[in-house]
Amino acid sequence: MGFTTTSTLKKNSEITAMPNPKNIKKHEFKKGQSGNPNGRPRKSFATINEELKKKGITKLSKSDLLDAYALIFNSTEDDLKDIAKDKNTPYALKLIILELNDKKTRAKAMQDYRDYSFGRATDNVDHTTAGKEFKIINLGIGTNPDLRNDED
Repeated sequence: MGFTTTSTLKKNSEITAMPNPKNIKKHEFKKGQSGNPNGRPRKSFATINEELKKKGITKLSKSDLLDAYALIFNSTEDDLKDIAKDKNTPYALKLIILELNDKKTRAKAMQDYRDYSFGRATDNVDHTTAGKEFKIINLGIGTNPDLRNDED
């Protein structure tokens, strides 16, 4: 009938309640120390790449990505929502569409697209003295003879 008797519960709890003290080596681990300090070993990128290639997943080229952006920009919102819902749509494409549809992330997604497509805009700042020679003045502090002003 599916009922469990008290004696069955008692037997199960005795089995799983606590480890047998006879099986525990004293002071094997220090108090507060993990039994596995390094954790599970991580897979390398090479291993993950090989696994993905075996599944038939290929690299996304820059031209494919730029083509995808161009098509996304010319699509309707409903088309993009359908593409994002499709389980066969690559995950990166879903993320791009979701970022562009979200008001909070749209501006950053557009900036990332522009930077990736055309390169980041450079901001040239001239840190010189407009062509004039930079003169080091010895304030008498320190002992480096290379910084002395011999003209004084």
